[in-house]
Amino acid sequence: MDWNKTKTIFIVVFLILNIFLLTIFIKKISEPEILADTGTQQSLESVNITYPADLAPPKEAVTETNISATSKKFTDSDKESLKNQEVSILNETTLYSTLDEPYDLGEKLTEDDLKEKLKSFLKEYAIDGDQYAFRGINNENLTISYNQTYEGRPLFHNGSAEIVLELNNENEIVSYKQTMMEDIKSFGKVSRVINPLESLQILADSGKIEPDSKVTSFEQGYSTEVPFSDSQVLTPTWHFVVEKKDKKQHLYFTAFEGDVIEFTKKEKELLE
Repeated sequence: MDWNKTKTIFIVVFLILNIFLLTIFIKKISEPEILADTGTQQSLESVNITYPADLAPPKEAVTETNISATSKKFTDSDKESLKNQEVSILNETTLYSTLDEPYDLGEKLTEDDLKEKLKSFLKEYAIDGDQYAFRGINNENLTISYNQTYEGRPLFHNGSAEIVLELNNENEIVSYKQTMMEDIKSFGKVSRVINPLESLQILADSGKIEPDSKVTSFEQGYSTEVPFSDSQVLTPTWHFVVEKKDKKQHLYFTAFEGDVIEFTKKEKELLE
């Protein structure tokens, strides 16, 4: 018996076995999240909570950071850049404008047509108006609200980063208020984002989403975590719109800590 050949065979077999076991180990590590997401889907289905098809969990864990931002202090040069309107600066960080002529929004427009017309207005009349995203219409107060965005994501419910258009009874824009955040950048440590499907499961388990509900839309943005006088730290946040029969609710869920953001009645009215 050739001992050297036998030893070589044992070494090769041992290496192959180690590679095989390492492959199984790596697969085991990568499977738990997939299995967990599958269980989450089944759990939501068991209480008849439906959601958009594109709310599927990511194939890999997503990581992000908080962001920091400072309030823009408007200047006389900002005022001079705005045409066909009379502009005042309130408390340095709030710009208030009254249009020389009301801006007619027309009647019986589809929602898409209205949003396009509003988009044109913001681009023409407001500072960096294309950096704001539609939030909602308040028919009682005759206002239309917009959130400032960062990399396409809205800064939710943020009085320091919004445009509020004011209308008259003829459906014309007559004035608006604008605030803005600037010097927006990553802040703090990199953390794993709770994906939207996991978020729904937590909301359902906590009773925030009732059985037989339908999640009609979702989006990711940022909400204020730490406010200072002239700056903020904002954290990644999910926004879900949930409907059940005639009831409609907006839920905001922080994507790092997994907390539900609670708003006062007045704040909810502004959001919705």
